[in-house]
Amino acid sequence: MPEENLDSTASPESESKPVPFDPVIPTFREWALLKAQQTELTSRMNKLRDKVVAAVQTRGYADHKGSQYIDLPFPIPVGDSEYIRIKRERRVSIVADIEAAESITKQRGESVYRRAFPPVPTLDADELYVLLQEGVLTEEDMDRIMVQKESFAFRGLTT
Repeated sequence: MPEENLDSTASPESESKPVPFDPVIPTFREWALLKAQQTELTSRMNKLRDKVVAAVQTRGYADHKGSQYIDLPFPIPVGDSEYIRIKRERRVSIVADIEAAESITKQRGESVYRRAFPPVPTLDADELYVLLQEGVLTEEDMDRIMVQKESFAFRGLTT
């Protein structure tokens, strides 16, 4: 006895059709998997790093430059390297305290202040539209000033 389609709402259009193969699909899938793994690995690495840093801070010894160390009891081979020590390296950089600089240079006079803090021209886009409304700038001027810049971002969209 031949099988019959018992679903009266089925139509030839609603039957599943094979999806054509697109060679970008496996490449995109691999990218998406790697991206998810990278996010997870980064999170795990940061948590592990924070635990190790805390251990070096509390139990490590310091050198004359202020860096802190823990010597490992035996070498730990990883890839082509062998780790023998953990280092929390002290780094020092010089940064300007803007409030202090303003205060001190203002005390020395306006010319000293202006040399340290030269006026920097900045474009006020809102003011351009005011100038257009006032008739100082034309539509042609605005078309030359306000130009479109195009960029693209690569994203995988999820449901």
